Amino acid sequence: MKKARTLRPSEFPAGLCDLPDPPSRLFMRGKIPPGRAVAIVGTRRCTRYGRATASALGAAVAAAGWAVVSGLARGIDSAAHRGVVDVGGVGIAFLGSGLDVWYPPENRELGESLVANGGAVISEYPAGSPPEPWHFPVRNRLIAAMSEAVVVVEAGLTGGALITARLALELGRDVLAVPGDIDRPASVGCNLLIRDGATPVLGADDLLETLGWTRPVVPSAEEASVAARLAAATRAELGMG
Repeated sequence: MKKARTLRPSEFPAGLCDLPDPPSRLFMRGKIPPGRAVAIVGTRRCTRYGRATASALGAAVAAAGWAVVSGLARGIDSAAHRGVVDVGGVGIAFLGSGLDVWYPPENRELGESLVANGGAVISEYPAGSPPEPWHFPVRNRLIAAMSEAVVVVEAGLTGGALITARLALELGRDVLAVPGDIDRPASVGCNLLIRDGATPVLGADDLLETLGWTRPVVPSAEEASVAARLAAATRAELGMG
């Protein structure tokens, strides 16, 4: 994997400058892709529905040409980034440990794939730092600041995803949430966010439309053939050969 380098505040992405308590430095493997970014976050104790939804949203945002930001945690975070990798998109993962201490360890390959695809794995903790529990809420402020919007796919009544959503609101970012069954523990947090004003997300296309983004329009082979014939006929009619 690419060697880590240290970023000083003058090298931070613009979004991180909005933080009242920015880190004094960041450690990064890979590179921060230019352009817009959206965070997709949620609980580690996700359902199959949540995992599939996160993967679909991650793939859609990446296919539209923007970066997906998350925490590389088990559950929703890693599902979103797997969707990114599946379509060859770019993602940014913020760790709650040193870059040489992969947590969870099974996501090392996923993190390396993000870097290989042109994204980055970033931490404010130096090499050798273990994944202390208090690191993760602190890490979440970077996820919120790095993104134009935060999408919560599944979340319980408490947890890191709701912390990220609250921090995003404090920074003036948009907060969106995927609704779920009212009696499903993993949907309680999302449903409460929507009740309190978060924008509901009803699927990949709905997310892109809500954010004002659109999928790249790729014509089918038949549409391209018809367009070529019409263009040829128009040129002939105008005497352009």
